[in-house]
Amino acid sequence: MALSRRQFVAYALASGMALEIGDVVVSPSSASAAAAQVPPTLLAGQALTSSTVRLLWTAVAGADSYRVYRDDQLITEQPGTLLEDTGLAATTTYRYEVTTVIGGVESARSAPVVVVTQQPDPAASPSAPTNLRASSITSSSVKLSWTKSTSVAKITGYRILRGPLGTPLQDLVQIATTDGGTTYTASKLFANRAYQFAVRAVDVAGHVGPAATIAVTTKTSNDTSAPSAVSSSSVAVRRYSSSRLDVTWGTSSSSDVAGYQVHRNNVLVATVEEPLRKTYSDNGLAPSTSYTYRIAAVDSAGNVSALTTGRTLSTPAAGTVLVTRGPYVVQTDRTSARVLWWTNLPAPSTVDYGIGALTDTVSDPTPRLQHAMLLGGLQPGTEYTYQVTSGNATLGGNRFTTAPAPGASFAFAAVGDFGGGSAQEASIANLIAASPAQFVQTLGDNVYPDAQDPDPATFYSDFDNRFYKQYNPVIRTRTLFPANGNKEYYGDGAAARNLWAPNNQRWYSYEWGDLHVLVVDSEQPLGPGSAQRAFVNADLAAATTTWKICVVHRPPYSSTTTSSSSGTVLTDLVPLLDQYRVTLCLSGNSHNYERSHPLRMGAIDPTGVTYVVSGGGGNGLNAFQASQPFWSAYREARYEYVQCTVSPTQLVLDAYSDTGALFDGMTWTA
Repeated sequence: MALSRRQFVAYALASGMALEIGDVVVSPSSASAAAAQVPPTLLAGQALTSSTVRLLWTAVAGADSYRVYRDDQLITEQPGTLLEDTGLAATTTYRYEVTTVIGGVESARSAPVVVVTQQPDPAASPSAPTNLRASSITSSSVKLSWTKSTSVAKITGYRILRGPLGTPLQDLVQIATTDGGTTYTASKLFANRAYQFAVRAVDVAGHVGPAATIAVTTKTSNDTSAPSAVSSSSVAVRRYSSSRLDVTWGTSSSSDVAGYQVHRNNVLVATVEEPLRKTYSDNGLAPSTSYTYRIAAVDSAGNVSALTTGRTLSTPAAGTVLVTRGPYVVQTDRTSARVLWWTNLPAPSTVDYGIGALTDTVSDPTPRLQHAMLLGGLQPGTEYTYQVTSGNATLGGNRFTTAPAPGASFAFAAVGDFGGGSAQEASIANLIAASPAQFVQTLGDNVYPDAQDPDPATFYSDFDNRFYKQYNPVIRTRTLFPANGNKEYYGDGAAARNLWAPNNQRWYSYEWGDLHVLVVDSEQPLGPGSAQRAFVNADLAAATTTWKICVVHRPPYSSTTTSSSSGTVLTDLVPLLDQYRVTLCLSGNSHNYERSHPLRMGAIDPTGVTYVVSGGGGNGLNAFQASQPFWSAYREARYEYVQCTVSPTQLVLDAYSDTGALFDGMTWTA
């Protein structure tokens, strides 16, 4: 009987024969070795943009390298388990597979993942503002005004830069971003100083337009009184590396302070001018050496306060690896999770994890500052403990819970407009860390004032000082799902690099037990013909869970002022929430708490959608200036967050203050 080609190959190898197939000689030993190799158990693909796909796969023990195939073509071989494939075509379907290579022998390919790249953003940048003018000039302030830029994409704000007269544009320091307005008052300036200001438009497609510039000289001051000293207890020093220490301090009580002097070992090393943050990253230090820091306040007239008492800390030894951010878990589902963390030096990545004990390990030898490891094959609705290791740094005591199957009961927390570094932010973070919440859904504006993260290797940013510091106990013990607010678009993509949301990191959805959560980006187009509207339609139409919740930063119903309700969200999103019978819509943006009656088509209807604004997460409060409208059931300007408890038959929303007091709630029954 004649043998097929496959049967002949199998027979030959079993008989000890070597075969030449094309240009490759296959021996029985290499064939059996290949059969012993295993590919990654899970490959995850994510279309970040119209031209970039992020791939992350589970590590295989003993792997020398991995080969990545796109549409059956080998595109790279690398030791690491993370790849961003760039230069792709927009709205195009790509199929990826990954193999493991050990001792030169390649495994079979992994199960494929299919990814469709996003639609392209508008390519044109905003125009430069025109008619930039200065008015109301005093010894410490000036009001800037301009005519708005034109742009294809929505302009979300204007970046304000400042420096000494004659400073090149690229060397000006960013001091603020407006929330789309065309005026800005620069205050806390030094008297009798010539400044150069620049204004540039920022749009939601990631463009920063050309600048309009203006020169301004402040008036003189006759003040000779020194400002109040900074509280010595507010000064703190943090180790970052053997060559860097980070210094932070509090605010002087004097209203005319224009900057702060940083003294190292009694020598002035820097002046940090307002409104820059009260932090200083001291680079270029010696390893294993003690340094003492003192801070003095400087007022507009140049008067200097007394110095604080010294705060001393030693740099670590050269080569010491420290975990500087996290670890934290994102994009958890029923069977997988992504563990992220940052280190001060490039180092390999290892995660040990298990149920009750550390029984499994995944490793990536690629040296990185930002680490990302995919855990696969997990059990639904199960708490896992884990620790991360990079070089000589190990950080344990972490945990997360996988998404349960339908039928389970659980709780989650939601918080908005929180990342301002206040005491209230820290209090709320501690309450969430002590709560039964299995995950945290943010409602946007996660880091103030502009969500920037310039060069983490040399700069202690607002992400460190206003997010990771306060929310470390939260994100080390539960999954983080972030939503974008307008502040996220001020940071040149830093929010996406840090927070790793699903889909295109703008809009996405996920399921947790009987709950479906749709996260909408209020800064991106929502109208007919937009990519986001198509996603929302398809997503809600396909959702079959008992409970549907929508998250969108700008609220369609807010009575803070007569203009605080988002007309775009009200017009373009609310009808879809009505159509698909969404139960609850959570928002931020207004820095207060407000719960509506259930609404359908703008009228009170017990079967309608309830809209909750929870924007009191810690970055100041907005008092209600408009009278309470008919649709508003409860409102209060206070620091707060909400906790939702979900079961197959009930959804319960509880609103808690920053002191832990329960002050409002609502229950829905299936």
